[in-house]
Amino acid sequence: MMGRILADPEGIEGQEGRFQGLELLPIRTLIAGAKIARQRMVSSHYPQEGLPVIGYELHHGRSQLLDAESLQSLGPYHALFDDANLGIVDDTQSLWGTYLHGIFDNGPWRRAWLNRLRQQRGLKSMPTGISNYRNQREQVLDSLAKTVSENMDLAKIIEMLQS
Repeated sequence: MMGRILADPEGIEGQEGRFQGLELLPIRTLIAGAKIARQRMVSSHYPQEGLPVIGYELHHGRSQLLDAESLQSLGPYHALFDDANLGIVDDTQSLWGTYLHGIFDNGPWRRAWLNRLRQQRGLKSMPTGISNYRNQREQVLDSLAKTVSENMDLAKIIEMLQS
């Protein structure tokens, strides 16, 4: 969607055809083949080198950068992660595109990304030594589930719902 062309010749994601993208990034995307759906752990190049990032790669599309001649007229683009297929960022770090879902659950990465925006606005950086939101969310949900199971007769509730 962020690229120049989105092609779906088999209509996998809806209507078959070739569609103009938003033309924000110098990429074309082809919707084809089996859907990629897998948990990933990668290392970031941006906004800070070497931050571990965990997310879920989920897409039918296969995106590729357009030819070098096109890239020269649009400016430089860089791989967002050590796996270049997962995303790109432009040289100004104003445009970001990724196939990695849940990227903002990664506390240190999210904080580095936000700090870059804060610095652009002349604001002080926030501390980066924070835990991942995903871990915090799982702990809260586990605690809630434990409290509910210890204090409610779930079998009776299920029985009432089925009658």
